[in-house]
Amino acid sequence: MSKRLLVTDDAMIIREMIKETAIASGWEVVGEADNGHAALEAFRKFRPDAMTLDIVMPDYDGIYALENIRAEFPDARILMVSAIDQTSVLKDALRKGATDFIIKPSSRCAEQGCMMPAVQAFLLRCEKEQGLPCPISKPCHCIECRDVRRVVEQWSDVQGKPADGAMAKA
Repeated sequence: MSKRLLVTDDAMIIREMIKETAIASGWEVVGEADNGHAALEAFRKFRPDAMTLDIVMPDYDGIYALENIRAEFPDARILMVSAIDQTSVLKDALRKGATDFIIKPSSRCAEQGCMMPAVQAFLLRCEKEQGLPCPISKPCHCIECRDVRRVVEQWSDVQGKPADGAMAKA
């Protein structure tokens, strides 16, 4: 199974944080985009296993990309990343097919380097959907890793399945 990620955000620093998190979690970053139109084209080109997608970007926004990607690729796993903390916008993204969302910027994990827990939890869910075991064998007990564990457990509750793997046991 491949673990290929497309990262889309108009802010280079956010793209770098997400890329560092993905690479540390064993994912290959196959491409980057800085607007909705480029995201759609990159998704068509790379066919990633998952993607992150900012909502507010120049030219075409993330909602445009989300709608068009989901129309062509109904099984696409898309994590919306937004600085907008507006419930209506985020609910609209979920209704239009987003897999999940996070509010940026996210803090970094001091004990494990550059790690955004919500992005890592999204990647873990993508791996679980493809039948892979949890790749984190020894999570530390910092606040960020506890957040990842909490998100994984909540996702398992939503899915009606018991949490498994190292994150559930930590």
